[in-house]
Amino acid sequence: MIGNTLRDRNNQYVATKDSLGTWRVLDTWHDDLRALDPDGEIPDDSEAVTIITEGAFLALVKEASRLGVLANAAFTEQTDMEREILDKESEVLDLREKLVKYEEDIFTLKQQPDRSEGFVLKEMAMNTLLKLTSMSDIQTLSKD
Repeated sequence: MIGNTLRDRNNQYVATKDSLGTWRVLDTWHDDLRALDPDGEIPDDSEAVTIITEGAFLALVKEASRLGVLANAAFTEQTDMEREILDKESEVLDLREKLVKYEEDIFTLKQQPDRSEGFVLKEMAMNTLLKLTSMSDIQTLSKD
């Protein structure tokens, strides 16, 4: 009989989907299939057949994916993906702004002369003295 042949299979369950989106899951090891003839039909009300709707099937697959039962399954809502894309785009913009700032900082550092702090202070003191002397000379000239 065909039931004994089905029992020798490695996979116990076989799933098919019809044109209306209804899923039928057949337990090939079920005892109801032992008496099945090769040309026989398996009725939907057989205990070897489980019928589920498309929505129930998708919910089952999503939950199995969430629990980690399915390997390499990636079922996410589109809104989750859109939110993640927006987050990544925002992150890219932030990184670009940081890059521009760092490039400006590098350019500024390259522009600075190679002088010591002491040299810069002495130069500022001399410029201040020069200004004071110039102001004194102008005041002296205006008195004359």
